[in-house]
Amino acid sequence: MKNENRSLKLTSILIKTAIVLCVGALFAMPYAAEIYQQVSFMNDDVTVPLLITFYSCAAVGFVILFVLDRLVENIRKGEVFVSKNIKLLRILSYCCFVIAVITLIFARLRIIVFVITFAAAFIGLILRVIKNCFEEAVKLREENDFTI
Repeated sequence: MKNENRSLKLTSILIKTAIVLCVGALFAMPYAAEIYQQVSFMNDDVTVPLLITFYSCAAVGFVILFVLDRLVENIRKGEVFVSKNIKLLRILSYCCFVIAVITLIFARLRIIVFVITFAAAFIGLILRVIKNCFEEAVKLREENDFTI
C-alpha cells in the first residue's frame, strides 16, 4: 500500500512538472521554430504552420495533463472503477485522436510528422480499449453491489 501511494504521488508530481514544462514550451516555441527553419534542409518556410500545429497540439496536451491529474486524484481517493473515470479515459482517447488529426494535416509539409500522427492514434486506440475494460469492470462491480 505504501508503494502505491508513492507511485501515485510521483505520478502526480510528474504531471504537474509536465504542465510547468509545457507552459515554458509555449514561450520557447517561436524561437525553436526559427531555429528549426534555419537548420532545416528544406527551402520552404514552415514556421507559421509549425507554430499553428504546436499551439493546437499544446492546447489539447493541456487538456490531457489536467484529465490525467484528475484521474490520478480519483485513484488516490480509491475511486477506480467508477463511471467518471470512464468519462476521463474517453476524453483522453479523443484528445489523442485530435492530436493525430492535427499532426496529419501538418505531415503534408514534413513527412516525419507521420510518426507523431501514428503514435497519437495508436495511444488513442489503446485508451479506447482500456476505457472499454473499465466500463465492463464498472458493470461487474454494480452487479456485485446489487447481489449483496
